[in-house]
Amino acid sequence: MKKLFLIVPLTYTLLLADSSEELTTLAKKYLGGKYVWGGETPKGFDCSGYTQYIFKKIGINLPRTAYEQSKIGEEVKGSLHKGDLLFFNTDHSRGIPVTHVGVYLENGKFIHAASRKKGIIISALTKKYQRTYLGAKRVLKKEKNHNKVIELPKNFFIISQKAMVAPTKVTLHYDLYRIYKGQYMRESEIKELEKMENNNRSTIENNKTKIDLKKQKELLKEINQKRIASIPITYSAKEAEELGAFEERALSEEDAKEAIEESI
Repeated sequence: MKKLFLIVPLTYTLLLADSSEELTTLAKKYLGGKYVWGGETPKGFDCSGYTQYIFKKIGINLPRTAYEQSKIGEEVKGSLHKGDLLFFNTDHSRGIPVTHVGVYLENGKFIHAASRKKGIIISALTKKYQRTYLGAKRVLKKEKNHNKVIELPKNFFIISQKAMVAPTKVTLHYDLYRIYKGQYMRESEIKELEKMENNNRSTIENNKTKIDLKKQKELLKEINQKRIASIPITYSAKEAEELGAFEERALSEEDAKEAIEESI
């Protein structure tokens, strides 16, 4: 018996998540991670190693250092969007214009590999970071309707429907445990034991019946013999005369004469 699954018709398009959502979700995955100078793997990141790693995961290659990363992308002149790169100069002693980078999330907050002491954290774009903030670059392409649309083959759902048809009916059998004569046993084992016990009981009863019938016959025979022996035999004169041979009836001649006299 085949089981059919109902598939509701859908349009032949597949919507993918906005790349900025994908990026920020991935960035938060490493929140609390370790900071390592020169690090560029989940075992430990520095600020630019972190941004380079997460952007590469969504298919965008960034230069290795914060300063080099600040040279690419579109300069943000208006509101910040998720996934924008934020650049800072937190250490003027290094002699380079850009020393730090992070990724903007939303509501004035960004995520970054801050320091050895703090690791990967989410910070507000205020106080220290507001003073050292240089600007932002947008490397994520602006997407229409914030969704990617992938066209699927017209026969996609037809193939899926065929794949979801079960060729046979599946029946589940349960063999549960229960207590039987003080022991945990499966139902199937208990049934087998009960069957064997019933067979043995029937055999014993049959044999017992045969023995009882034999004894019953012998007992009936004995009772009949005693009953017959206990019945008094009397004859009228006529019966005695008809019987003729008194000896064959276990009557003496004297008994026969008495019987005749009683009948006169």
